[in-house]
Amino acid sequence: MLLSDPQAIHSISDFLGTEAREAPFDVRGAPVYQLKIPSQELGNDILLTIWPSQSRVDVRVGKSYWVLRDISDVELYPDVEVLFRRNDPPAFLFVSVQGRVAMVT
Repeated sequence: MLLSDPQAIHSISDFLGTEAREAPFDVRGAPVYQLKIPSQELGNDILLTIWPSQSRVDVRVGKSYWVLRDISDVELYPDVEVLFRRNDPPAFLFVSVQGRVAMVT
């Protein structure tokens, strides 16, 4: 699926077992969404910020921060993770249902 798909935000938030809320800011009138995902392993909540109009996802855990732009595809792997993929140049951002984050570029 694409981040711009009408059901993408709802599908991602349901998959991760959390609620997507509109962020207190937007991009030229286009909504931005935030999801808080508990992570027992990391000891902090993960803040996932999704910018559908920019095909961008930001992940923040404590003082650590990952950003992936130009996302071309989002894949949901049941009971495992959400994979955000960029094709050119290739990169992957993984957010697991257990609250783990990894990025490969």
